[in-house]
Amino acid sequence: MKLILCPKCHDVVKLTRDGRYCECGSAWGRYLDDGLHAEINVNAIPLGFANSTLVSALNNRPSSGDGSLFTAFVIPHECDTIEVVDHHRHRKLK
Repeated sequence: MKLILCPKCHDVVKLTRDGRYCECGSAWGRYLDDGLHAEINVNAIPLGFANSTLVSALNNRPSSGDGSLFTAFVIPHECDTIEVVDHHRHRKLK
């Protein structure tokens, strides 16, 4: 799962195919048609969840005490599945 972090307002937003903006509107991103590749603007910092560890944590959610851990990470500057674009608004999907 891909998310973006806005360094200006610190909002974290899950990407969708329709595109999502942060609270202040300076960072946005969207999944492309294949559901794996994404495009984000230059203000967005991409984050990822390891889906398998998230599912495991959800399945093993305790009734009390500490929560279940899962793996989250900052996606590197160079990534085959993310394109950084310099325009502010995402293109409308057809």
